[in-house]
Amino acid sequence: MEPSNADSEIPEGLPAGKVGFFWIIPDRNGQDAILGDCIELATADVYGEALTHSGGHYDFWNDMQARGPAWLRARNLSGSLLATEYEDWPRGRLVFYPAQNGFTLYCDRRILTPSRLALVRSMFEISEHRVDLKSDSHYVPVGQSRVPKLRRS
Repeated sequence: MEPSNADSEIPEGLPAGKVGFFWIIPDRNGQDAILGDCIELATADVYGEALTHSGGHYDFWNDMQARGPAWLRARNLSGSLLATEYEDWPRGRLVFYPAQNGFTLYCDRRILTPSRLALVRSMFEISEHRVDLKSDSHYVPVGQSRVPKLRRS
């Protein structure tokens, strides 16, 4: 993802919290875990009206596969991930809109459970913030053509 406004400056007075991308994947016990990358708002990239992480799912997944099973074990994650594709798992991206002073989560609808949303809130350190939930064609589960309209958490 390339920032669309590379010359734009990050606004001052940003709240706590991070932006980035993630998957919900199984840990070594088969329980939900979160895998991804996040950065502080102060170091985020400006993308249109949003602050976001410039990295993406595809490159991160390839890097994870290259690191191999030891890297996954060190994070208590299942080695079965190495035999899968990045689109196989529920995924999403959290961005911040300074004009609205709020976060927006673009995600697969399979993430919309209380326990999975709690994993997202914890990873991105946004437990106290309002988060708008929105659909995005990038995160439609394989074999499905449309994600239903999402709600706020």
